Amino acid sequence: MSSLRTAPRPRRWGLWLVVLACAVCLGMSAFQLWRAHVKAQRYDQIQAAIASGPVSLNEVQARGGDLGALPLHTLTLRGTWLPEHTLFLDNQIRRRWVGYHVLTPFRLEGSALVVLVNRGWVQAPRLRSDLPQVVTTPGLVQLTGQARPFPQRVFELAPDVSPGRVWQHVTEDRYRARSGLAATDRIAPFLLLQLSPSEDGLAREWEEPQHPALHHLGYAAMWLVFALLAIGYGWLSRSRP
Repeated sequence: MSSLRTAPRPRRWGLWLVVLACAVCLGMSAFQLWRAHVKAQRYDQIQAAIASGPVSLNEVQARGGDLGALPLHTLTLRGTWLPEHTLFLDNQIRRRWVGYHVLTPFRLEGSALVVLVNRGWVQAPRLRSDLPQVVTTPGLVQLTGQARPFPQRVFELAPDVSPGRVWQHVTEDRYRARSGLAATDRIAPFLLLQLSPSEDGLAREWEEPQHPALHHLGYAAMWLVFALLAIGYGWLSRSRP
């Protein structure tokens, strides 16, 4: 008799576990929705700033403005190229052709601030040992581009320790350590994708940044599916004899 009375307990414990799992999944889904809302508000503010027109980086630098607030803004710059420090970002595919992204530092006029500019794509020479010949305008140049954050996460099978001009990835820390610039130069905390035309033969076809809320919405949907699976499992377990 005692064994018959205690038999339903495992099923009761299973029900509570299903309720707990469902509550956790719904809570995680709500958290992801909140993250999506916060990032969407920030993204909308940035898009409004972009729509308001380009910002002069020379003026921001002159008045001591916050450079960290500029990523995703359209900027105008006046200064000179530093072609001797040009880098080639490897394994860049455009229309099924292998090539490089050409990255050249740009020093602002009358300032020690240097911005690393992605000038565009160039096809790789037939021989791997050769580097493309890139034309760089000498003297004072007016430039327009869009500020982008340095990549935060890169996938590497092995550390990129090559001291040459061909790099696999460009992160902020790596560039600060290996740029070869003068010690007096100050590196801007962002990359610049060149938008203004130039007679350098490079292709400039930049992808629009993805809305930052999209992946959080995907995570929210995933947690909702987990909650539904937990409910379905609990219902099937309850209906068993």
